[in-house]
Amino acid sequence: MHQFIFKKVSSKEEMEESYAIRTKVFCEEQKISQEIEFDNLDHLCSHFLIFDNNKVIATARVRQKENDFLKIERVAVLLEFRRLKVGSILIKNIIKYYMNSDDSRSIVLHSQVSVVNFYKSLNFISYGNEFFEDGIPHIAMKYVKS
Repeated sequence: MHQFIFKKVSSKEEMEESYAIRTKVFCEEQKISQEIEFDNLDHLCSHFLIFDNNKVIATARVRQKENDFLKIERVAVLLEFRRLKVGSILIKNIIKYYMNSDDSRSIVLHSQVSVVNFYKSLNFISYGNEFFEDGIPHIAMKYVKS
């Protein structure tokens, strides 16, 4: 039985777990270079994890771009957990962590085109034109409060 737990990274060990998932998903599976994946912005971000019991299975980071403007980045879920709604749990909890009902903040992300429908199901809408990041088509998306 799965027991998914959301947590903000609070130790060096947890940060290393986040890096390990990003390496596996982005560098190994998607062939993104380490230089691009680890872009020297991690120290400017808050990082989040999903645990299944005691195993880290997903991660994401959030970077504050301006006072009321947040960007979700580096969303990664281990392959064997992708059909279990772990990504939804991660994104919903990040939104809940940052937003309250009267909040004027904006949350944006750059979605790989292949997973746009996943983000649409979480109340994100796309805007602008498609673009490439490290050879992968992306589209900008913004969270719309429901």
